[in-house]
Parts: sequence; structure tokens; C-alpha cells
Amino acid sequence: MNKVTFKLDLDFDLELDFTLIGISSSLRDYRLCHFINKHAGLKFQFGKESPIDHNGNIKSKPQEDLDYHIITEKNKSKIVTHHFPMYRYCCENFDYEYYIINNKSLENGVLIPEIANFDYFMLIKHYIDFEDLNRLIDNLKSINDIMLVKEIEPTSLKSKENLIF
Repeated sequence: MNKVTFKLDLDFDLELDFTLIGISSSLRDYRLCHFINKHAGLKFQFGKESPIDHNGNIKSKPQEDLDYHIITEKNKSKIVTHHFPMYRYCCENFDYEYYIINNKSLENGVLIPEIANFDYFMLIKHYIDFEDLNRLIDNLKSINDIMLVKEIEPTSLKSKENLIF
């Protein structure tokens, strides 16, 4: 009797389960969030995460870990830490999470170098249906100081690991 073996190759990345929108704008991050809040009905606030946990207790993380997406890279012989300002909008039970992240760090590093022409990224965790996504993109395009809005496939990016937080 011949023995048959099968190889099952499951190649998917659960970490990249989000929608990514690139935004080009001359607005400062806080002004961009103000206009997005006004035009799209969202409520962005500064920081990667709330300083208060789900039980109402204050988190013991350093403030910079709460406010910034931090990436450390080894550049030749020195280690460089980049702080990317972030804004968040999450519902109370975390059914959906929206984040605005600067593509440029406080130290002038670039989060996603292969698409450095985008100033900001909107990252939407969890499912957003096609109609809601199109409505959101239309609302973003209606902001006068936004020059370009484009959905980006995160798996196509070389620096996609920089978007995981």
C-alpha cells in the first residue's frame, strides 16, 4: 500500500487584521483629528491607549507608552528610538477601534518609508463594512486640507510590522 502525505500550508497573518487608510494633509495632527471628528462624527483623543484600564484602575505603564507608538531600531552602531504620535477612538466595549498615527516620528523617522508621501495613517481594527468604509473615506475627502485619501493593503507593505501595536 502506497503512503500519501499532504502538506497544508496556511499562510495568513492574524496580526494584520485591520483596514489601513493613508492620508496626505498639511494639517497638524491635532487639527486633522478635530476636522475628522467634525466631519465623520468620530471622537479622537490623543494617545495610543487610555491611562485607565477596563476595570477603572490607572495603568502602571509609563506615560510615553500610553501616548506614542514607539519603535526602536538599530542604525549602524547606535540604537534609535522613534516616537510616533497617535490618536484613538474606541467604543466602550472595543467593538471597533480607530487610530490616527503620524507617518513621521518626533525624531524625524518614517513609520512606513515605502509610502512616505502619506502624512498620516488611519488604522481601523476589527471589521468595517464596505459602505461604512466608503462613507468614512468620502467624509475624509470632504475636509479641505486633506489632499489625498487612499485605502492601502497592509500585507503589501515591506514595513508592515511597524503597524502592529
